[in-house]
Amino acid sequence: MWTIDNQTPFEAERAFVRDCDGVEVWLVAVRATFLFDAHGQLTIAPEQQKVCTAPVFFDDPGCSSLQYESDLQRTKLGTDIILNASAHAPSDKPVSFVDAGWTVGPLNKGLRVFGDRIWERRVGGLCPSAPLPFRTMPIRYERAWGGPLPQGIGRSPENPAGMGRDALPGKPVPNCTFIDDPIATPRYEGRPAGFGPIACHWRPRVSLAGTYDDNWKQTRLPLVPADFQNAYFQCAPADQQVAGFLTGGERVLLKNLTPEGLVSFHLPRIALGFRTEIGGRVVHHERALHSVIIEPDERRLVMVWHTALSCHHTLYTLKRTIVFQKRNLSWRGADSIHTMVSDAV
Repeated sequence: MWTIDNQTPFEAERAFVRDCDGVEVWLVAVRATFLFDAHGQLTIAPEQQKVCTAPVFFDDPGCSSLQYESDLQRTKLGTDIILNASAHAPSDKPVSFVDAGWTVGPLNKGLRVFGDRIWERRVGGLCPSAPLPFRTMPIRYERAWGGPLPQGIGRSPENPAGMGRDALPGKPVPNCTFIDDPIATPRYEGRPAGFGPIACHWRPRVSLAGTYDDNWKQTRLPLVPADFQNAYFQCAPADQQVAGFLTGGERVLLKNLTPEGLVSFHLPRIALGFRTEIGGRVVHHERALHSVIIEPDERRLVMVWHTALSCHHTLYTLKRTIVFQKRNLSWRGADSIHTMVSDAV
């Protein structure tokens, strides 16, 4: 009962959850791990990453940023694009800043990454110092706008792990900024710049979780509030959420996120099938590509497919889900990078 027969080379896991109305839902997630080389050639990783059944942080969850969100979210409205990456200086020559970015299918995004800086007192107030040269720099929310608030009154709700908000002479200035919105003053009011996932207790994501007040306690508990929004399950920044779901085959371009400068490939196009034995019958259900996670420093691509099956009042008749490939894996090799330079962010 409640088992998975995984007939793919990837990792699979399952869980039961309840939807907003308390209906029992059977979830299955498949996490596929690939490796890519400098020429954009993809191979199935010999060691597959396990399905994430809980959030994974880089360090202490209370003071560090999120590395991976759980793959067993109840639903998503579109594919999340996540990058855990570092900026690389072109030709490995030290630079004071570099523009690094990516294209995945219909989305593209770029950041300006500076060398280490501090706040300096000058005529007119505090300003960033000249950046120190660097070859590589982690693109993490720890190096983006946020962190402790002035006068020690708490931490930035958008990025409690960050830096820059407690501006004092000698304090660090964020390395990671938006290309068109640099941080030039402690009065900066922009959002944190990054490619990674947003933790569920950070703004703006937490604001989508609904209102937990006395009315909720009296009318909804233990269900989520009536104003809960399914967009809460999206962990990518808003500009990294696809409107709808990617299907595989989409073009990927990485710029200054690897030592080579430009790397391109296409997402594998994989047709997965899900067949569940429940209530004495067999149900075929569709999957959606919930997450694309790219980790250029590890030359790693992760794709997470997800399926959900309502099983209210039939929970105890569910025997197993068979996960299988409908057809062989296929993907295109490296593109001619020169044809893609004009699309680079």
